[in-house]
Formats: sequence, C-alpha cells, structure tokens
Amino acid sequence: MPDYTAQLNQARRTRKVKTKSKESNPSTEITGIEFAIILSLAILKDLLDWILLFTAGIGLIVSRITTIGIAGILWLWLMIRLRKFPTKRFLGSFFIEMIPLIGTFSPTWTILIISIYGKQKGYLPKWIKKK
Repeated sequence: MPDYTAQLNQARRTRKVKTKSKESNPSTEITGIEFAIILSLAILKDLLDWILLFTAGIGLIVSRITTIGIAGILWLWLMIRLRKFPTKRFLGSFFIEMIPLIGTFSPTWTILIISIYGKQKGYLPKWIKKK
C-alpha cells in the first residue's frame, strides 16, 4: 500500500487559512415571538395590578414590589435588545406605575412594549413617532 502522508502534508502546507474574522453585528430587530413573550409578561403585570386593587392595603405594597421587578426585567431586556434605550418612555411608564391608583388602572407597561414594537415595525403614525 502506498504511503500518502507526504502528499497530505504538502496539501496542508499550501492550504490558505482565512484569518479575517467577521465583526458580529447583532440584530436589534425584535422578533414576533420575542414580542409576544414580553407583551404577555406586561399584560400579566397589568392584570395583576387589577387583581391587587381589590385586596386591601397589602395589594398596594405587593403592586409596587412587582412593578420594580417588571421594571428590572424590561430594563434588562431593552438594554440587551435595543441599541438606543427609550429612556423617556421607560421612566414615564415606571413613574406612572408607581402612582397608587393611576398606576393600577393604566396599562403603561403594555403600552410601552407596543409602542417600541410599533415604532420598530413602522406601524405607528408619524405624529406619534415625533414624540
């Protein structure tokens, strides 16, 4: 049986190795599944606010704790996912949620997620995009 190791070694030496590495360009486009998961999380939080409204004083405390938890989750998700963080909308939603009765009745987290997705997909009217 012939020995082909010399030919293999010669072929390995002459093979060019690509040294250029492509820069990773992460996609900041929110996918439909990701939107559905985050939107369902925001809707569950807003529904929880309504349920906690009917409990006495403990509901207000638990609602604030869950608001801080959801704010942390959404902040982390937005920081990872978007290149430009929507600071004004996020802080506006957070402060509205912290107001005792207004935050309970308004679905601000849901509106925040829908506005971010709508702005990205181009579904929002021009007058809303300017704000």
